[in-house]
Amino acid sequence: MNLQQLEEKLAKLRQQVLEMETTGADTITDKRIGADMGDDFRENEGAKLVMEQHDMWYIRKVELKQEIHRLKQQIAKLKGGG
Repeated sequence: MNLQQLEEKLAKLRQQVLEMETTGADTITDKRIGADMGDDFRENEGAKLVMEQHDMWYIRKVELKQEIHRLKQQIAKLKGGG
């Protein structure tokens, strides 16, 4: 990939992370409230599903941030800074 393609991909990934941290986080919060997350949510099947979705959301967010870091390193190398 050339520098321009890497920078475009980086911008798209940053936008995805921003959306996940705003809209995605709000959606998970709303689902947690709707699932009646009490003190002991382990007995609540709806709450279990929400927690699984939250875990997957978090893992995806971390993966995106790691990919952003890798792209930034590649861009730095192409620009001659690394």
